[in-house]
Amino acid sequence: MNFQEKLEEIVERINFLESRRMKFSRFLRKINEDFKIGPEEEIKDPQIINKVGDEFPNKISILGVDGGIVKHSYHGIDIFLMRSVGVNFNYDFGRLGEVQYYPSSNPIPSPKIVTEQLSEIELNSYYNFERQIMEIQTTIEATKKLKPDVVFLDGSIIPTYVNKPENAALKPYYNTLIEKYKELFELIENGKTRIAGVVEDSRSTKFCDILNRKIMSKMSSELSNEIQKILEKTRDTNILFYTLKRGERTCIFNYSSTNNTPIMREFEGMKKNFFSFYIKTVEFDRPIRVDFICFDNPITMANEISSILVKTSCHAGYGIPSVLIEADQRAKLSEKDMEIFYTNLVSKLGNISTLFKMRREMRPF
Repeated sequence: MNFQEKLEEIVERINFLESRRMKFSRFLRKINEDFKIGPEEEIKDPQIINKVGDEFPNKISILGVDGGIVKHSYHGIDIFLMRSVGVNFNYDFGRLGEVQYYPSSNPIPSPKIVTEQLSEIELNSYYNFERQIMEIQTTIEATKKLKPDVVFLDGSIIPTYVNKPENAALKPYYNTLIEKYKELFELIENGKTRIAGVVEDSRSTKFCDILNRKIMSKMSSELSNEIQKILEKTRDTNILFYTLKRGERTCIFNYSSTNNTPIMREFEGMKKNFFSFYIKTVEFDRPIRVDFICFDNPITMANEISSILVKTSCHAGYGIPSVLIEADQRAKLSEKDMEIFYTNLVSKLGNISTLFKMRREMRPF
């Protein structure tokens, strides 16, 4: 089979899958009024699709927190720079008023070196630990100082891409990360601030699994079997892009249906407080996933968060709340930042072996 034939085969396959997903999405909208997916232990809303209300408090402060990291490997050392920023938007009758930053609007990056002999996987875990510890610490401090009504994290409410390390050198970082999250959750439980994580590029298939179990498994037809197989290979946002309209969210579902995952075992006793839903905040972008922790009524909290997300996501083609966009712009770092730091190191230490650049960056051809 030549290139053109293979291309046509791929196009045909994608078209087939997308047409079935679109058809299934229309089916979900059609049955939404009559089919009751909940409430029950796993699902909190009666309907699959729920309209977001127009409520927006007269006065509200919304904190967004994000972090930036840039890293580079040299002959005898690994170096990274990182920083995190909290941005607090204060709204007064729907208008953005005062904007506050923590620790500042342009914090100086924190440089760190890694001298331990870590594998690539271990090194990435180390970077991930350090970045998330920094972001959660900033969230704790900014929440205490600025006292926002709502906090939006960039990413999930639970540590992501984290496994308990076997390397003894990494275990203290893992333990610190878990302790910081627990400190944050305790702060939220004892205060009046609401907190949620906004996942912009979710690769989860959990909601498709719920649809398969709660809807398709109850239908007997050749088409339903075909849809079931497609759903097993479909990401949630791929289906929900066609299913949800702007200002609609899915039903709320438990963040984790099992407590057997290593990271969930770290939060023993809190499993019932973690929830998720998807929401389409703007017309021309995919839905975002929202993970949140709630100690009272998850439906009330989801409705509050949803209206805030829709009201503060201002770009029709990018469905992220403006406070997180601002936090991202303030926190991000570039290769230029690393190059400046590296130049300063070389000026003080000289062109020593440890600081040699990797050969792949110095090829003369």
